[in-house]
Parts: sequence; structure tokens; C-alpha cells
Amino acid sequence: MKSTIPDTKHLPRILKSFFLIGVIAFLFTPALLAQNDYYFPGDTQFDEAIPTPEEFLGYPIGSHYTRHDRIVDYMEELARVSDKASFQVIGETVQLRPQVILTITSPENHTNLEQIQQEHLTLLDPDVEVVDAETAKSIISLAYSVHGNESSSGEAALLTAYYLVASEKEETQQFLDEAVILLDPAQNPDGRDRAAHSHNSYKSFPPVADPNDIEHNEVWPNGRSNHFLHDLNRDWFAVTQQESENRVTFFQQWYPNIQIDFHEMGTNSTYYLEPTQPERTWNPVVPEYRYDVLGPLISKYQSDALDELGSLYWTKEVFDNISPIYGSTYPDILGGVGITFEVGSSRGLVQESVSGDVTFRSTIRKHLITGIATVRAGVSEKEALFDYQKEFFRTGIEKAESQPVRAYYFGDSGDVTLTDKFLNLLLTHNIDVYALDEQQEVNGETFEPGSGFVVPTSQPNYHILHDVFESHTSFADSVFYDITAWSLAPGYGIKHEKAESGSYDRNWGTQVTELPERNGGVEGGQTDYAYLLPWSDYNASAALYSLLDEGLVVRNAHQPFVAPTRVGEREFGYGSVIVAAAEQNISERDLFEVIQSTANEFNQTFYATDTGLSRSGIDLGSRNSQVVHKPEAAIVFGNGVRSTEAGEAWFLLNRHLGMDITKIDSGDFSRADLNRYNTIVLVDGNYNQWSDSTVESLRSWVRAGGVLITSGGTSEWVIQQEIVTEDLLADESEEEAPESPRFNYEERDDRRRANSIPGIILEADIDPSNPIAFGVPNRRQLFIKQSDNFLKQSSNPYGTVARFTEDPLVAGFVNDKNLDRIRNTAALLVAEEGSGKVILFSENPNFRSYWHTTSRLFINAILFGQNVNI
Repeated sequence: MKSTIPDTKHLPRILKSFFLIGVIAFLFTPALLAQNDYYFPGDTQFDEAIPTPEEFLGYPIGSHYTRHDRIVDYMEELARVSDKASFQVIGETVQLRPQVILTITSPENHTNLEQIQQEHLTLLDPDVEVVDAETAKSIISLAYSVHGNESSSGEAALLTAYYLVASEKEETQQFLDEAVILLDPAQNPDGRDRAAHSHNSYKSFPPVADPNDIEHNEVWPNGRSNHFLHDLNRDWFAVTQQESENRVTFFQQWYPNIQIDFHEMGTNSTYYLEPTQPERTWNPVVPEYRYDVLGPLISKYQSDALDELGSLYWTKEVFDNISPIYGSTYPDILGGVGITFEVGSSRGLVQESVSGDVTFRSTIRKHLITGIATVRAGVSEKEALFDYQKEFFRTGIEKAESQPVRAYYFGDSGDVTLTDKFLNLLLTHNIDVYALDEQQEVNGETFEPGSGFVVPTSQPNYHILHDVFESHTSFADSVFYDITAWSLAPGYGIKHEKAESGSYDRNWGTQVTELPERNGGVEGGQTDYAYLLPWSDYNASAALYSLLDEGLVVRNAHQPFVAPTRVGEREFGYGSVIVAAAEQNISERDLFEVIQSTANEFNQTFYATDTGLSRSGIDLGSRNSQVVHKPEAAIVFGNGVRSTEAGEAWFLLNRHLGMDITKIDSGDFSRADLNRYNTIVLVDGNYNQWSDSTVESLRSWVRAGGVLITSGGTSEWVIQQEIVTEDLLADESEEEAPESPRFNYEERDDRRRANSIPGIILEADIDPSNPIAFGVPNRRQLFIKQSDNFLKQSSNPYGTVARFTEDPLVAGFVNDKNLDRIRNTAALLVAEEGSGKVILFSENPNFRSYWHTTSRLFINAILFGQNVNI
């Protein structure tokens, strides 16, 4: 690191001497003492062999945003110099940064760490007695910086690790004797470094506290999210990102008794900790004891620490524990206690607030002391924590056998890709799954061996499997922080049914411990006529795009047909792919090799046929067998665009479809040559900064033949800008309003939030014959809705691809007024404007990258938008 000591060559010799003496004294004595006095007041017993973060990094904590690689270096150094710490890499991010854990415990415990782990995991076994609290170790997880720009927690992680390793206090030694602390210093390394770079790039000397300073205002997309702009704090349950999979896999190896998720909030706020609001914000499947006894018991240690510091804080407001999607709620459905800490953020070194300046180091200190207080609680209350976790898994089976569902069946032979994707999710969450040994009929649905699986409810992990499959429409209140429909199974769009008869304990089949091996291929071998691919499997889209990228001429069927393939007659539904040998400019042998390679890469089965004459339905050369043109697509990024939604579309198209989609900054859109693209995506956002001429350019591009795909509020915007001729549901303010009501002032926040739509699952009727809906199994389509956007049905009788039903609510909370507004409105429209198309989704079809049932529609819009003709 470059020295920060100024050049002294022009100083008189005597001044040089005094200057250097002063610098040395500052660097090596008072500064370090001042740091310890600030962060560890009254603590003077530290092992001098352990370097402080300041000594190792070369600057005081709180004066600079520490890069992730330097955080990792310090954790490695602690493990190198101390037998109280061990370091491991649990995975890496998209940008190849390591995800690491520092395990802190006594040297003796380190030598028996595997034994301690195995003993702790017996708490999951209902048939084994609870561990002995005198000898067993409390497992405590401290998880920092899942939102990369909530950066104080990463710095607090450095100090917490130092304190636990270096402190020689008797209490700290007890901590390490009686607990294993799993410290994750940065759950989102890529986002953290994006934020650190921004803050460090604009810091001043002296620092500027004005909130308008650029240091406090990151540029789009800021550091909150990961590389693909996903909110990792909302991905613990769905596990769509590789960072999440690494984290959850590690969590499942330990099942911590306590996990703290460290966050930041608005600068004018103080500090938030549990307990949460009573009852109305509790997950209905988690025992109330967790919320009304254990939560307050643990939080008392944390609030005591803040009281001693003289820090203001608040509880029981805003945040909730209802859905298991967060790092602070996922532990709750696995027998632990998950807790959120939120500190008012400085978003830079110092920022003005309504109560005075908030410094970076003050936010670090609060997280430091509450983290240490958590360890204190975990040690002091470990008997209660052990008893609760044991009872949690024991009563899991009792709860399962007190409700009518014996098992959940799932799987679809027509879509093994999503079947296996869902299976992998269940295995990641350590849920017992069995492969069917014979065909099963459940509620009129058939599940076959090879693609059918069963999840018995009578298992210790009943709580989490319940939340995966079951939905709720009844709640204790109407005010929520985030989504109220969190069940995952409906989002995969594959067959799943519940069995409510028979024994809870039976021979379910063969237990699954890993994904089945799947192999694609070409049934019938090489042909000189055509290859056919059904459009039912999720990976068929990736296979199609790969063929287009290879330069092949590919058709898709706009009506079903039955073809005589070389292995017998087979039905092919809407969207099925047709690759005719005569239309290619490569040899028949080369074509076969491309088809075979594509089949193997995407685990797809192509069928060879020697004739274009179908047994029924359209023939292969029908005008309803349309050539698919390769999409040359762009998506708008940048200021005004909802970054998570942009990231979800990017992730889907890039990682699933294999598309090299162009990302155009919103500020550069007016200068872009739109004629390079035949498809443009505008996700939810605010595009009002675009000039009239920019909007006119977009309008002209559509009319000249472009395909514009919009979602959320942007679908409303393109209607308002007359880019498309469709209608919005009239705003309530335009309707005749009743006499103004009168409410108590204190109710204003709750009433505002009660009028929102907090992530609900809705049923729509979809037209499977529309190219945007190709591949859906039936007319019942489920959407996630989290906005107040309402689209009217199209006046064109073929333009409403999907319409919410008269009774649309499947899961979640929505008030009666909003439910009435939703009924019979459009979920998905397609309109022709000139020679072009506009495809309007009322909501985000790629919601958090796990709602695959509508992301399939988005992919179809990309691939087939040019072929829609209404």
C-alpha cells in the first residue's frame, strides 16, 4: 500500500525530526488506542500477537470502505496467526470473488469441530434426545452485507472477528468455549465492491456531510444487488443465484441456533431490532414460542447493549417475519432464530440527518456491539435454544400428521427441465424426496416413473416443505413489508398435486439424493427430411435459440399436429420446432451433428421424420408452420429503470437462453441506432426523462416492424405515450368519489401499506394458441402481482393473451377494493402498431427469477413476437 506520510524532503532537518516522531506516535500509539477506545470502550485485554484491522489494512476502520479482497485477506490472516479461527471458501460469485466463512471457537473445539457439528445435527432427529447444554456448543451465524451498499456491517465484521479472536477477557473465552461462531463477512461480495468503489471514489478531505454530495448517492444500479442485479436477501428460499446456493448449502451443514442478518436503512432512522410486530407479521407455520418468547429473550441482550451505548433504537414496527425469503426468516422455518438488524446509514463517511451528523464509524460500532451481544445471548440461552430446536423438528412430524395432506406429488414428463429444477430446490433445502417406482394417479393427474416424485409430509422438515407447497389467503392483519404469497411450487408451472388419503408412513419409492442423469438425443437418427422438437420443455427455448444462432432456418408450429416419426406417431403441440433439411445451407451430415449436439447440450429429444405429411393437424410445410427469425434484442438499463427487474430479464436471457442481449443505458438510448434490433425490452421504470423526439423514435421503430416488450408501469407508460393503442383501467381519482373519510393520524402508514398489493398469486385465463403462450399446459395460468397497474382488455378480440379471472386470488393478501379492480383485467396484451408489435405484461413476468410459469411467456415474446399476427 502506498504510504500516506507526506514528503518531508523540503522541511528543515529539525522539523523533519519532530514531524516523523509525531507521525510514528500517531500511527502506532494514540490512533490505535483511540480506535479501541471508540469501538471497545473499557476493553484493554487484547492479544498483541493478533493484528488489529487497522494495523493490517493501514487505515482506521470507518475512514475508508474496505474492498472485499482485503476483508478476505484479514480473515485469512486471523486464521493464520490464531488457533481460535479457521478460514474456508464456500463458493464464488459471478465475478469470481470468493465467498468465505471464518469459524471462531476455542482451540479445543477446533480440534473436535466435526464431532461438534454432528452432535448439533442430532437436534434435527426427533428420535434422539436433546443435546446436553453443559457440553454441547451453541451455533451462531453472523451474516453481513447481503445488500452490498449497506456497508457498515462488513466493517463491523472485521472488528467482530478481531474482538472474538484477540480479546482475552474471561467472558470472551467463555464465548469460544461454549459456542461456534460462523462469520460471513460479505454475503454479496460483488455488490459490496461496487458500493465501496463508489464511496471511496468520491470521498473528500475533510468529508462532506451534505446529503446532496455524490459520495452519498450511488449511480445506477448501486451496490445493493449482485452481478445480475438480484436482491440476494430475498433469495434464501427460492435460491436462484449461485451466491445463494452456496450460502444455503453451507447453512444446511450447520442449522445455526441464531442467525443475524445485518442491514442499513434511511439516514434519519436510528436502529431496528426485534421483536417484530405481534402476531400479524409471524409465519403461520412457525411456533408462536419463537416469536413471543425466544425472540424477545435474545433481543433483550441486544437492546441492553444499545442502552449501554446510549443509542436510540426501535422494535415492533415496519419489518415482519412472515415470509421465509430473507436471511432473517429462513432460519425460522429450520428451528433457529433469525433476526434482522437495521442501522441508520451514513452512505459515506458522514452524512447529515435530522438529529445531527451520522458517521460511518458510528454505524459500524452499533453493528459491532449488537453482534457481540448476540454471541452473549447464544451462549447464555443455549439450553433454551437447544430445547426449542429439538421440539421444532419433533413437532414437525406431529403437525404433519395432524393435517390432511399425506404427500405432495410433482413432476412432468413433458418438462423434465423444470421438474429437475424444482427437485434440486427441494434437495437444497434438505427436504426428503422419493422417486416413483410405479405410475401414480393423484386427483386426476398421472405421475410417471422417471419424471414423477413424491414428498411425504411426515418428516422433520415439514415446516419448510409446507411453505414450499402451501399458500395462504387468510391473515391476522392487512399490513405487510413484502410479499404475502411465497409458496414456490406454483411458480414452476409443472404438475403438482396433494394426496389426502392413505397412510402417512408407507413405501414412497426410492429416496433421491441427487438429480437424475438426463440425456438428450435424436430419436430415429440422421434423416434427409426434418427434425421435430416438442415445445413443452423449458429448455426447448434454449435449444431453439442455439439453432438460430448456428444460422439454421427453423420453423415453429402455430397449430398442433401428429407426425409419423421414425419411432412411431407422436403428437406435437403449439410451438413445436421444425428443422427441415432442404431449407439449410449445410450438408445433411453437418445438420445432424448440429441437431445432435444441441440435443445433448440442452437435454432435449428431437424426432427424425421422413415426410412432411402429418397424420392429423397441419403438415410441416403449412402456412401455420412459420419461420422463426433470430431475435436481435436490446434491453434498456440505467437511471429510471427498476434495476432488479432489468437484472431478472438479463439473467434469464443470458444464462438460460444463451442470448448476448445488448444493454443500452437509458441516457444513451436517444443516440442508439435502433435499426440494429428487431426486439427491445423496457421493464418497469420511469422513462419520463426521455425527450419527445426519443419517444417518437421508439414509436417509429415499432411501426416500422420492431417488437417492443414492456412490463409493469412501463406498460402503462407506452399507452400514455400513444406508442400503443390500448386502454388503462380508470384511476379511482377519475371515478366519482364518495365523501372523504376521516382517520386517526397515527394510522396513516398502516393504511397506505394496507392499500398496496403485497406480492400475491393470481389466476388468469390464457389462450394457449397465441404464440406468446406456446407451451403452457392448459388455460389456467398463474401470475405474481405486486403493483397497482391495471390494463383493460384489448378491443381486438385476439389481443388479450391472458385475462385475470372473475375470482383470481390464489394466494396472499389483497383488500376487497383492489381485488375488485383486478377482476377481468388483462394480465398480458399483444397489439399491432403499423408493421410492429407491442407486448404488454401488466406485471414483471420474471419475478425474482423463480416464477418460471410466466418467464416462459417472456421468452416466447422474445422468440415469437415477430410472428404474432392478430
